[in-house]
Amino acid sequence: MKTLSYLLCIATLGLCTGLQAQTVYRCGSSYSQTPCPGGNTIDATDSRTPEQRKAHEASVRHEKRAGDTLEKARLKEEAAARKATEQAEKAQRDADKASQKTADKKKSGGKEKIPAYRAPPANN
Repeated sequence: MKTLSYLLCIATLGLCTGLQAQTVYRCGSSYSQTPCPGGNTIDATDSRTPEQRKAHEASVRHEKRAGDTLEKARLKEEAAARKATEQAEKAQRDADKASQKTADKKKSGGKEKIPAYRAPPANN
């Protein structure tokens, strides 16, 4: 119960802060909340109609969905490229190992070396 009353209090305070407009001053090419010498006051209230605000909000939602869709597509493409790179690197390593084995066989005269404990006994 206490938590609910705290949440309601915070929500009420949050609503109260948005109701007061602040005066904005233009000081040369910058804007400030404090007056400056030679500064002009600017009307910073939202002058759009409710329909314009709704249209803007709908546009923002649409752009967010489009951005999310593009991000998902980019992530899929990056994962596919990463997988292809890993497969190419693995194939290159396998090819290097195979060529190394071939080179080792050529060095040893084409015969595979047999360990001494498996070699057939010599006929004397």
